[in-house]
Amino acid sequence: MREWRLIRDGRRPGSFNMAADSVLLEACTPETPPTLRLYRWTRPTLSLGRNEPLDDLLDSPALQALGIPVIRRVTGGKAVLHGGDLTYSVTGAVLHPQFAGGVLDNYRFLAQGFKQFFQNLGLSPEIQSERASDSGEPHICFSDPSAYEILVQGRKLIGNAQRVRSVRTSQGPQRVFLQHGSIPVEDPVPWMLQIFPHAQEETLRQEMHSLETCAGLSRCSPDELEALLLESLSAALQVSWRQQSWSPEELQAIQEKSREFPAISGTLLACQESSVREA
Repeated sequence: MREWRLIRDGRRPGSFNMAADSVLLEACTPETPPTLRLYRWTRPTLSLGRNEPLDDLLDSPALQALGIPVIRRVTGGKAVLHGGDLTYSVTGAVLHPQFAGGVLDNYRFLAQGFKQFFQNLGLSPEIQSERASDSGEPHICFSDPSAYEILVQGRKLIGNAQRVRSVRTSQGPQRVFLQHGSIPVEDPVPWMLQIFPHAQEETLRQEMHSLETCAGLSRCSPDELEALLLESLSAALQVSWRQQSWSPEELQAIQEKSREFPAISGTLLACQESSVREA
């Protein structure tokens, strides 16, 4: 078995979570072992993809009334509502011996571990072999299954996105990656209907699942779900874990990087939307 670094971070603010993953990506080299980070959120938070637009399809007054900050990820994709989910990140070299493939190959490799996790929960998961046709939904991540994401009963149960960057080595430029992922534990649809005014409940129910809606599994504690996820990933991917805390240097870097990921309040979001429309 190959050894991966494991960080179990508990509940953190959105700015810390995004900065922490960015710091892990920037520190990643082809020589360092992959890192798996499991984390949660101190409050419900909406994360937007790196290039996702701010527009009036996000209900700014509702976000403000519900106290849901908006934050931007360094990975792509569409909006994900966090807080009632299990969130992870993986950083590693694209051609690390553990992966030995391209970006899509690494998606597929990691998907085997998450499939095992859902099977161990008593579900019947299927891996999406290729990206489904775009539904036209502009914002909601779970409306569009991508290649190597997992469906249960034909509905998406995990969302993933990657960011790849080049690093200089003695052998020339090589690529490293960060993969973000979110598994909804609690049913997010009632919240989503409030913050996405264009969304239809019937459509969302046909497109996405949570552990609560597919098997009543929200009764499992977060610690129990994390333990089962680690067991499943270890067995499926043939990796072992070396759990570590953040070093003082890493925490300092995260604190500094957090300034690049300010939470966007509902009021500020409305101002930004107005600027976009007027531009």
